[in-house]
Amino acid sequence: MKKTSLILLSCCSLLLLTQCQKSDDLAPKMEIESEVAVAAAAAPCACQESSQKVSGATAQTWATQFAPLVKFDRASPDYPTSAENIFSSSDPATTVCGGKLVLVDRSVARSMDFPTYYDVQIHPSDPNRIFIDYWWAYKRQENCFSNLGGHDYDLEHIVVQFNQSTQRIISVTYFQHGGYYTKDWRSVSAGTVVKTWVGKYAHGNYHFGSSITLPGYECAYWGDYRNPSGTKDEVLTSRRLVQMSCSATEFNFSGNWGDPGRGPLFRDRNYWNFPACSGTDGPFGQDGCSACDFGNTKLIGTI
Repeated sequence: MKKTSLILLSCCSLLLLTQCQKSDDLAPKMEIESEVAVAAAAAPCACQESSQKVSGATAQTWATQFAPLVKFDRASPDYPTSAENIFSSSDPATTVCGGKLVLVDRSVARSMDFPTYYDVQIHPSDPNRIFIDYWWAYKRQENCFSNLGGHDYDLEHIVVQFNQSTQRIISVTYFQHGGYYTKDWRSVSAGTVVKTWVGKYAHGNYHFGSSITLPGYECAYWGDYRNPSGTKDEVLTSRRLVQMSCSATEFNFSGNWGDPGRGPLFRDRNYWNFPACSGTDGPFGQDGCSACDFGNTKLIGTI
């Protein structure tokens, strides 16, 4: 058993070289935005809204209708927080355009009253397809084993695609450890609430929980604890939704949120052009495609 644990730890140490740095762009680079919204650069960091963006009451209604239920591990060391708190906890000298945030107040959020940020877009060639991007911001990612895996700042998200005509969810894409996978919701009953289980340490989003792991394996792709203890560890995100906008200083920041990379509005958001999954390395690498319902040759916007 000792030999097995050492092998696992060795594998996980190598894994952390790639998994602990969240990639800020996972699919082909493009730009876009519509409705219904203004597509213009906002001073001072040249943030641009998507040309397919939906804003205002329509976006709020849709984001509320399909808002996920978030399920945290019963021993979660922290919870998401507001973008304002993250920036006020950072060195002001690093919040300039093109900078890299440096955390100075390292106290983590312990409140389950946190904002869920969202962005809504319409497929550029199929107006029935709506994409809602739900984001959570964390001040830190704690070590997953010994002194491994931790870093300042963390950004996590899921994407819900639904049909505007039928008001039915088409797919849900879960992001974790620099990879992601998509689940088929076309046969799920209308009105079913999307659920996401959040990793105890790395905050990745998954469609299922996990109550068993091994020392060191917590750092692996599927190894993070996701073991809530009933409703006390759940948050219905519709209670506090905030639409992301270039008009907000924090989302207009063009630099890096520490090592995890750029903020949500400076990443590729053309989810219709994303492959349905990313990661084929196995559980000790990026492994999203092993849980995907479609494989990595299917585009999310064609499901």
